[in-house]
Parts: sequence; C-alpha cells; structure tokens
Amino acid sequence: MKNVQMITLWVLVVGLIGYTIYDKRFNKQDAANYQDGSWHQTQLINFKLPENLNFAGETVPLDNINVRQRLDREFYAFMFGHAGTAMTIKKADQWLPRFEKILLEMGVHPDFKYLPIIESNLSNAISPAGATGFWQIMPEVAGHYGLEISDEVDERYHPIKSAYAAAKILKENYDKFGNWALAAAAYNAGPGYLEGTIQFQQSKSYYHLHLYPETARYVIRMIAFKNLYENPVRFGYPITKDNIYTAEPTKTIKVKETILDLAEFAIQNGITYKTLIDLNPWLKAKSLTVKQGKSYEIELPLNAKPVAKDSVQIEKK
Repeated sequence: MKNVQMITLWVLVVGLIGYTIYDKRFNKQDAANYQDGSWHQTQLINFKLPENLNFAGETVPLDNINVRQRLDREFYAFMFGHAGTAMTIKKADQWLPRFEKILLEMGVHPDFKYLPIIESNLSNAISPAGATGFWQIMPEVAGHYGLEISDEVDERYHPIKSAYAAAKILKENYDKFGNWALAAAAYNAGPGYLEGTIQFQQSKSYYHLHLYPETARYVIRMIAFKNLYENPVRFGYPITKDNIYTAEPTKTIKVKETILDLAEFAIQNGITYKTLIDLNPWLKAKSLTVKQGKSYEIELPLNAKPVAKDSVQIEKK
C-alpha cells in the first residue's frame, strides 16, 4: 500500500530482557521455603521491613516510625491483595523494560517505571478527575507535552508516547524541587500544590510533609511494589517465569493518508479490528483522519501480512 511505509521492527529483545530479569528475581531458596505452608503464614504476617530502602537512589528514612508504618501498610496491601498483585507481577514485564529505557533516555531515574503501576495498574484507566491512560495524564496537560486529543485520537492512551510525556513532567519536577521523591509528589498532586505545601510547612522532605492522603502514599507504594517485584517469592508470589506475560513482537507502520474504515484496514493487514485496537488503544473512532503533512505510527503484530494491496478504503489527497 502506497500510504503505508514500514519504518521499524520491534522484535524479541524486550521479551528476552524480561525473562533475564525474572530469572534473577526468582530465588530458588525462597521457592523451597515457600513449599512449607507455615512459611507463608509466619514470614508474611510477621514481615519485617528491610534494613535499608531507597527510592530513585535516595535513602528512605526508616528511623522515622511514621514512615515505617506507612511502608508496612503498603507492603501488607500488596502481599495480601493476591489477585491484583499477582496479575500485576505477571503482566509487568510486558512494559517495564520499555518504560525503563525511555526514562533513562530522558534523564529520569528508572525507578519511575513503577509509576504507571501505582497510577493505573498498567491499564488505560480514567480517573474521576479526567486523568487518563497508563500514566494518568490530565487533558489540559497533554497538549503541552505533545499528546494529541481529538474526536478520533487520544494519545494519552498511547503507553509509549505518554511515557515520554510523563518523563518530561518528572524531569521538570526534579529540576524544580531538587529530588525524585518530591518530583513524584508533584506529578501526583501538581507542582503548584506541592510548592505551596513546602512553603507553608517549611520542609523539603517528602517523608516529613503533611500531604493529601493519596500523595502521602504515592512514593511509599512505589517503594513497596519495587521491592516485591524484585523479590516476588519472598513476598508470597512464587510465580514461575513460564507464567509471566511478555510483550509480543510487533512492527510499526507510518500512515500518511486518511483511513476511512479502520476495521477494513485491519482486515487488509491480516488482523482483526480488536487486535488493532489492543495494540493501538489511542485510536478512538472508526476512521483516522490524517491532515496534510501529518502522519501516525500504527503498531501491528510482527507476523501480520497484508491480504491484498491497494484494496483498503483510504482517502487519496
């Protein structure tokens, strides 16, 4: 098809990275201990915080009893929220390696790959306030960071594009507030709120500020999930690597002309409309209007093969 140009092939690298990471996390001694039912009951219920914790390279003040209690709450929530936590662990490797690469590219600490788990549990959620997508970006913020929102497109639902936008926001917050914990708090509550809170309370420590309840839990939850994800068996989740979901290999095509019927477009590319939307949830309508000089990148399965050339209903310009 003349309007479609192959530009990249995304192959098995991410999946292999995910398997390698998981091998390191799956401790055989922990797995052996887990076979004893008493281990689960005593070790998890009598869980003790690690002696040292950090977030984004910054030390967590575990000598503060309030901080320890907040951490206990989040560790217990993840350890005993079995269905949700297990599913998150299983699907995390589909996305976290890709997000880590983007964050490093943008100068953001890789621990922020856990942010979309806390924000949306790696789903295209919509908050009551209107924040949308994996990274929960508000509509008034999206355009400022290069994300398009229209009747046909909402790029907040694009996990990769929205990851770049989120990374820009986090880096700006870090430059403004001087540490990553406050950068995270500003991402959640807004830099204006955080700046006013710091000025009023005369403290620049995230852990010692009185914050909105959600914001006060925000970094703490990332710390807890990070430790659980890196040591799943130790925290009660002996999920074997063959049960871990990895990203399917895909390819990206560039579309330069309007597509009148996305279902027909999918069929002519050898896939179903559902597969098209699963891979491109930012497509909101049944068609895609491409303005003069603009283009969109659409993701397809790597093995997708066009059924027939030149038969897709595409508007010629």
